[in-house]
Amino acid sequence: MLKGSEQSDFIAAIFDRDVWMFHAYLDIRLRYRRSTIGPFWITLSMAIFITALGVVYTKLFNVDTKEYLPFLAVGFVIWNLISGLICEFPNIFVENGSYIKDTKINPYIILLRLVARHIIIFLHNTIIIFGIYIYFGIVPSWSTLLAIPGLVLVVFNLLALGVSISLIGVRFRDVAPIIQNIVQVAFFITPLTWLPRLLPEDSWIMLANPFYYFLDITRAPLLGIIPSTESWVITIVTLVVTSTFSSIIYKYQSRNIPYWV
Repeated sequence: MLKGSEQSDFIAAIFDRDVWMFHAYLDIRLRYRRSTIGPFWITLSMAIFITALGVVYTKLFNVDTKEYLPFLAVGFVIWNLISGLICEFPNIFVENGSYIKDTKINPYIILLRLVARHIIIFLHNTIIIFGIYIYFGIVPSWSTLLAIPGLVLVVFNLLALGVSISLIGVRFRDVAPIIQNIVQVAFFITPLTWLPRLLPEDSWIMLANPFYYFLDITRAPLLGIIPSTESWVITIVTLVVTSTFSSIIYKYQSRNIPYWV
């Protein structure tokens, strides 16, 4: 729950959406300014990776390609958004140190700029999902629309988590490599490259893994499956917990950002 200074800064940043949205767009333009297809290089490389991995893992797990490849492709596109944000949050204030030192800038402008940039890249990568639909003849249903509130809920979870990670990361520079290692481990223990049915339903690897629920409420609708009520409840509870924790840290530590960068 947003309280006090965090609430006012967040609301102010929302009203300044033209600022962080423009800079997010500019970030991508500058990164690929001499490229012919721009950010679609990310999409192309991801499509090649998914195809290669899908061919190998369908043989390894002895599963049907029509079941596994859409599962892998949709999950990987969503995971790229989740992991990309989490890995960049620890250094976001350090990388924008010159702005923070020279001007009085709302920290949420910087955070939302990062989130917007990754969402733009995510939207580019959804071409892979549409390609999977066309190739396998998957027809979206009304349940597919559940992916929209699911994605919104996941993004707010990531933003709440990012507030805490970025503030701790700007104070302690060891946080960045720690987070990267955690994300690497999470990649293997999250049902991303392997099907959840390969483990017992009461396996702690899934039950204690928030990324499993993040994927379930976003990936399942895109595959024509209604996510479990448990996934929705746990994701909402996670948002409340992370928002409360980030509010406390932001209230007492956000003023120190210019001294730490």
